Amino acid sequence: MDAKAAPPEPEPGPPNIYRYDDFRGFLKEAFQHRKDQDGDYSYRKFAKDAGIANPGYLLDVIVGKRTLSENAMVKTAKAFGLNDAEGEFFRLLVDFGQSKQDAKRQEIYQEILYRRNRSRFARLSPSLVKYYQDFHYPLVYSALHAFDFRGDYEKFGGVFDPAIAPGSLKKYIRDLCEWDLVKQGPDGRYTVTEAFVEPPETMGALVRRLNREWILQAAESLFRHGPEDRHVSTLLLSVSEDTKKKLRDEVEAFRRQVLDLVAQDKGAPSGLMQLSLQYFPKTKKRK
Repeated sequence: MDAKAAPPEPEPGPPNIYRYDDFRGFLKEAFQHRKDQDGDYSYRKFAKDAGIANPGYLLDVIVGKRTLSENAMVKTAKAFGLNDAEGEFFRLLVDFGQSKQDAKRQEIYQEILYRRNRSRFARLSPSLVKYYQDFHYPLVYSALHAFDFRGDYEKFGGVFDPAIAPGSLKKYIRDLCEWDLVKQGPDGRYTVTEAFVEPPETMGALVRRLNREWILQAAESLFRHGPEDRHVSTLLLSVSEDTKKKLRDEVEAFRRQVLDLVAQDKGAPSGLMQLSLQYFPKTKKRK
């Protein structure tokens, strides 16, 4: 099943900075919220409020044409009414988004997770924050589609490959129940509340990290499973820009077909499978 978390309900007030991994996404929605509140609000009005000379500066930052300088970052946070803690979190998002060093980005992101977990947003939306941080949550959530689990943690933990310790499995089940993603029926069986769940766009970096974990586990399948239980193949393709886009669309269409096929499956599930679709450049674009 899809390894994703449920989207949040629309927020009546300004966008919550702690929901975001991408500072540009936050700026886009924060500006749009101001414009929704005041139809006359504009990038020029923002620049005046922030004390920035260039009236198109914010738009250039949002679309990626400009970076956000230290001075402009402070002015922007103030113009959007961020308090000290929110302003510091905004600074982390900017540093994470603009850093070119992988090691530095990893260090910054760990701090982002720490600050997010300590925020009021984390207390109100634990599933949105924690679901992506440990691949076991979507793994256990999906396995409950296939297995009849009624509280025997040792037996259920043993069906995973590799196995999950009963104590850890109990925590995952308890959290999923608290987040209303799993419920226990009158007969004692634990079932999921939704067949598929989708992530909010603002949690893109966490979803990417989760996908990275799935890709690493897919590589291990070459040595853990025989060819009768897996299919792993690689094609190196020389394509034009037009065909590249068409192939990307075809891959997405296939992903949707897989989900529809599983949703229509009336047979008794025999196990949990992982399907990884990977399509990415292996050379730089020709000029």
